[in-house]
Amino acid sequence: MIAKEKRMAEVSIIVPVYQVENYLRQCVDSILAQTFTDFELILVDDGSKDRSGQICDEYAEMDERVKVIHKENSGPSDTRNRGIEQAAGNYFMFVDSDDYIAPTMVECLYQSILKENADIAACNFLYSFEDDRNQDFSTNIQWEVVSGAEIFYNRKNDRSCGYWTVVWNKLYKSKVFGKLRFRAGKYYEDEFWANDIYQMDIKMVTIPECLYYYRQHGNNSMKTTNSKKNLDILEALQDRIDIYLMDETHAAQAYRVLIYSLEYLEKSKRMITNREEKAKYLQAEKRTKDIVHQLRKRKLTNIQRTSLVFLELAPCLVFAVGMKFRGLLERFI
Repeated sequence: MIAKEKRMAEVSIIVPVYQVENYLRQCVDSILAQTFTDFELILVDDGSKDRSGQICDEYAEMDERVKVIHKENSGPSDTRNRGIEQAAGNYFMFVDSDDYIAPTMVECLYQSILKENADIAACNFLYSFEDDRNQDFSTNIQWEVVSGAEIFYNRKNDRSCGYWTVVWNKLYKSKVFGKLRFRAGKYYEDEFWANDIYQMDIKMVTIPECLYYYRQHGNNSMKTTNSKKNLDILEALQDRIDIYLMDETHAAQAYRVLIYSLEYLEKSKRMITNREEKAKYLQAEKRTKDIVHQLRKRKLTNIQRTSLVFLELAPCLVFAVGMKFRGLLERFI
């Protein structure tokens, strides 16, 4: 770490950095250009082998608000955790190092939290393509204040579920969330984080403006998948289902997430490359069948109950058939 006197900033902006030398300057420049200036920028270099670490150090030399942490590679969860541990602000937020933000993002989120006395503020975001096209993620977001329970049991299951799940379109109050940590070694750490924060007695203010630019890579090289990635997101979804199953009134939500989760179970099966992955897949499949068994005892529609009979026998086969007849699958949910 580049040693600097610890300054008390109102907002800590945490950027996990790994192998992004072609995008990092645009990301950091967009942060340093914020209309809200009372922040510290924490760049956590996760053992990059390219020039990303050097670029981080260059910015630390240029701007006293920039703090750099160099560490051995351990993945995005541990990297974000290191940033949280070093954060001195009353609020904190995350920006992915290949993305960038609008000049008013921090100010807008900060003022919204103060106005509504909320624990989190979230803004809409744009998909940013390499040909300079931008596309709204969702046009359904409105200015409102919602509880963690409303998000977890309802909003997380709508077509804008990504808005509620991703960590980087939000500003968090440190005294509420500062002791939380991401699950080490997990991909799709956002899903596990969302399970944790929305179980708390919190309220969020939502902002319709698109203030975050989520970069889409044409060759998809930074978003490749494998069996472990699919099993990790499946685990997070199954954790959510288990919470739903604790209350009889949330059976429909549990069923909906179950159907959604089958995609990742089926993908993980197709991508098995060794015995260890096969063993983990079989464990995940057993957990899926256990969930199906529990759901068969709950109050659901007749067609949902019928589907569960087949799902308990062969969940991946049922999903594959359902994908060939999409109308049938959509009828189930």
